Amino acid sequence: MPLNRTIATLCFLAAGASAQAHCPATLPLKGTQHVDNCYPLRAECVPAADALYQYSEAVPDGGEEMFSAALHGSPWHLFDGDMRYLDIEDLAVLVRKKGKQVQKVVLMASWSGIAPDKHHTALAQQLSNALGTVQVSAPDGFLWFDKDGRTSVTRQAFTVFATGPYAVKKDEPVMASLALAWPVQLEEAFAKDGDADGLFRAGVGQEAFQLCPERALAAFEAAAKLGHPIAAYNAAVLRLERNAAGDREAALGLLRKAAAAGDKPAGARLARTALRNGGKP
Repeated sequence: MPLNRTIATLCFLAAGASAQAHCPATLPLKGTQHVDNCYPLRAECVPAADALYQYSEAVPDGGEEMFSAALHGSPWHLFDGDMRYLDIEDLAVLVRKKGKQVQKVVLMASWSGIAPDKHHTALAQQLSNALGTVQVSAPDGFLWFDKDGRTSVTRQAFTVFATGPYAVKKDEPVMASLALAWPVQLEEAFAKDGDADGLFRAGVGQEAFQLCPERALAAFEAAAKLGHPIAAYNAAVLRLERNAAGDREAALGLLRKAAAAGDKPAGARLARTALRNGGKP
């Protein structure tokens, strides 16, 4: 690969510069983070997603009074295991099921402890509000895990790593957002190939790694057109939250399409959305 092309594909903008003018987050981003991508995959390498799972399983148990949740996230949303947007109230239900003894929640999701701008409330605060008196702590940057389950954060404006699927050398720390979001570098190829799942994962990366919900919306809608129901669901949520002219109608259309494909969460949100507005799905 020619050097100039390599440089162009290695450096990923996190947020905040002129190229992200349509991504208005005011997060405290600064500097460049170099990530040692162990690719091409070799004997000493572990896929980042596998390492992330192993490391998160090593997080110490906080006892009955603590609820720990290791999730992928952004300043705007949490993602469930299928990379569908997770409602704060649904997470609150899971916490309540553990019992009244829970006094603290540790939300291990990148950027969930800080508001992206003055118009939003931090996800940790939203969860605390939903739970009443329960304290919620969460990271204020990109979350990293080490092999012993310890965590740290970085707040880089740029991340530099070798193009390709993200992998780490055995026992090296892993950047949670990048483990999820490396497909963002291949979004154009996914679009050219008509790869719905690839576009969906690129959309997740646009939000969780590039910190740009508007770009996520574009990728989700492209995947939805190719029949991806969770992409349609996420795109509908983004449109409902943005609530610009035509957004509600477009969101209902996306939810109808996903529900028709058998996606039950889309059907449930379609019914709730219509009910709140006094209309029919």
